[in-house]
Amino acid sequence: MNELKKVVFFGSDAIALPVLETLISAPLRALVRIEAIYTQPDRPSGRGQKIQPNAIAQWARDFNIPLYQPEKLGAEDVERLKEIGCDIGLVMAYGHILKQDMLDAPKLGFFNYHASLLPHFRGPAPIEAAIASGDTGTGVTLQRIVPALDQGDVIGSAVIPLDNDSTRASLRERISEACTFITIDTLPRIIRGDAERIVQPEKHASYTRKISRADSAIDFSAPAKMIAARTRALSPWPGCTFPFNGMEIKLGHVEAVRIPELPESAPGTVMAWKKGELLIATGKDFLQIHSLQRPGGRMLPARDFLIGMKIPTGTVLESREMFPLAKKTPWKKSELPTK
Repeated sequence: MNELKKVVFFGSDAIALPVLETLISAPLRALVRIEAIYTQPDRPSGRGQKIQPNAIAQWARDFNIPLYQPEKLGAEDVERLKEIGCDIGLVMAYGHILKQDMLDAPKLGFFNYHASLLPHFRGPAPIEAAIASGDTGTGVTLQRIVPALDQGDVIGSAVIPLDNDSTRASLRERISEACTFITIDTLPRIIRGDAERIVQPEKHASYTRKISRADSAIDFSAPAKMIAARTRALSPWPGCTFPFNGMEIKLGHVEAVRIPELPESAPGTVMAWKKGELLIATGKDFLQIHSLQRPGGRMLPARDFLIGMKIPTGTVLESREMFPLAKKTPWKKSELPTK
C-alpha cells in the first residue's frame, strides 16, 4: 500500500471549506492526509467585537488537525513544513504572500486555487471583477505558485457561466463547488507526476486590485447594465451608494431596463414612473431600483423605502466617479482609489 502524501493547507476564508472536506473524503483520503492548516489569527468579529476564529480555523479545531496562525510567515514555518515532510502545499484565499523558501519546502510544490480563468483577473478581487465587467463566464484555476502574482503554470481549471442574476454570494458558492471537482481530478495527477502544466499566455493577462470603500460610488452616466452589474458585484460590502439629503443611500436589488416610451433625460434623473417604484435615468437605458437602504436602517423594498423617504420626480442624483476594478497592466499605488 502506497504511503499517504502529506498536505499542508493554507486558507482563511469559508470559500475554501469544500476543498478541505474533499481532502478528507473518498477517494482522496486514500491518497493524502492533511498534516497541518495555516490560517489568519483569530480576530474581533460581530457587533460585540469578540475574538473569534475564522471558518477555516474552526474546521481545523473540529477535526483535531494541527493549526498555525502566525501574523507573518517566518523561517520557523518553513522548517515546520520540512519537519512534517510536506509533499503538497495547497492555498486558497489565505491572505499572506509565500516567499520562495516556503514555496521550495513541499516536495511536489505549492498550488493555489484562483477564482478566475488565469491569466484573466489576476490579483485579489477576481470574483467582483468578473461580475462587474459583465462577462458571460469566469471560472477557477489551480496553478503552481511562483513568486510573481498568479503567473504560475495552470494545472487544472473549470468554467463557470455568468448571467444577469449572478451575485458575489452566488458566484462564491459556485466557485467553491468547482474547486472540489478540480481537486478530485487534479491532485492524483500531481501525485503521479503526470499533471499537465500550461504556461499562461501573457497577452491575455488582466489584473484586479483590492476593493475599497471608494468603490461604492455610482456614476449614473454609465450604462444601466454596468451599474446593475457593479451593484451585484459589490454587495454587501462596500455596496453601491448615492448621496441624498446628506446621507449615503445604498442600492440593493437593481435592474437595467429599456423603456422606449420614456423621454431621454440627464443621467441621475428620477423619472415619473409607476407609484411606489423608483426609476433613474442613466447613460444608456434606465435603472429600476427594487430595494434600498438608509444608513443604520434595513434594506427595504423601494415601495416601503419611499414611504419614509421621498425622492421626488425630477431630482437629479449626484454622479461620482466609478473606478475600474481591473485593467490590462498591474496596478500602481498611485492608481488606486482612496477615500
